[in-house]
Amino acid sequence: MGSGVDERGIALVATLLLLLLLAVIGTASLTYSVLDLKSTAHFNTGNQALYAAESGVQHALSAINNRGVNDFNQDIVQRWSNVFGTAARTIPGYASFSYQVAVAADGTDPANRGTITSTGFAPLQAQRIVRVGVRRRGFGGGTGAIHLASDNVEAGFEGNSFAVDGNNHDWYGALQPTAPARPGISTRNDGVTNGVIGSLDTGQKDNVRGLGFSLTPLTPSVLTIGGPGTSDIELIKEQVLSRPGIVNDSTHVFNNGDTKVFGTLPPPYGPIGGPGPQITHLTDTNVTVNGSITGVGILIVDGSLDIRGTIDFIGWILVRGSTKIHTQTSGDGTSVLGTAYIKGSLWTADFDVEVGGSAIVDYCEDCLALADAIGGGGNVPRAMQVTSWGEL
Repeated sequence: MGSGVDERGIALVATLLLLLLLAVIGTASLTYSVLDLKSTAHFNTGNQALYAAESGVQHALSAINNRGVNDFNQDIVQRWSNVFGTAARTIPGYASFSYQVAVAADGTDPANRGTITSTGFAPLQAQRIVRVGVRRRGFGGGTGAIHLASDNVEAGFEGNSFAVDGNNHDWYGALQPTAPARPGISTRNDGVTNGVIGSLDTGQKDNVRGLGFSLTPLTPSVLTIGGPGTSDIELIKEQVLSRPGIVNDSTHVFNNGDTKVFGTLPPPYGPIGGPGPQITHLTDTNVTVNGSITGVGILIVDGSLDIRGTIDFIGWILVRGSTKIHTQTSGDGTSVLGTAYIKGSLWTADFDVEVGGSAIVDYCEDCLALADAIGGGGNVPRAMQVTSWGEL
């Protein structure tokens, strides 16, 4: 006989306690697994938000540098809604990732320095913020050897006696192969770009070289960069013409046999006692060059520039109207006139090269630096470079 104690109750209690313990352990394990999964998910989406923010910085820098910067505060900060936009942008192909970018000018040097702040967004309400410091650096921005500053351009090319090269040259015309290439022709929109490319026949397309040029397939260097427009040229013109020592010339027609010198290279590269680089302002609304013009510095043309003679210029030419380089038809037939050799950059609202015209426009960073120096600095658009990069 047993002791009289019913052990079945004790076994039941023990079993229940064991089941309770297993349930607690299972719940804890499930809870920790869920927390671990959530932690991993938040870590991943946090990184995705960071990548989105960094993408925003890169996109903003590209938009800024494509147009070039004269004054960071005026050109970029105050016009940010037009330059880039203030709304959030979705990353193509990743609808759940986006970024929003803001810019600010530096308090002590707003023209040359500032910040780009990009906020990245990802699933699970993930958000990361990246801020970079930027400052203006070397010349060029994205503008090419020729920059078409109008939103509506009817460029024309006839004949094959022209060359436009966005690869960097020195002021003697020698190629500088280590410097970054610019477009041969830069434009403000795809409509103008397509129109320029369409106006070039097969034999002409390899005359326009620089960034994006290819022989196979044959692709001329004509690129949309946005960039400065006619209103920007007006602002630059006002700033440059506020400098002392401007040479104003109201000539309507530079006659055959006339030789005008609008600036020379500084010694020891130019003549001792020469005028040196200068700012020349042609004030007539339609200037025709039948004679010869040489110059160094900045040449501002209030209206159109019609080149039937010869022009050899080092620096920066801003033409508010159209630029034409072409032949002249007389009673004796057609004379091969219209010769231009420009080293630096030509900005114009329109560009036309007719049969027989010879035009060589070589991008030259040193030439633009020379022009910018006499213009007081800050006139030639420059790119922004990153000076600091950090997460907030």
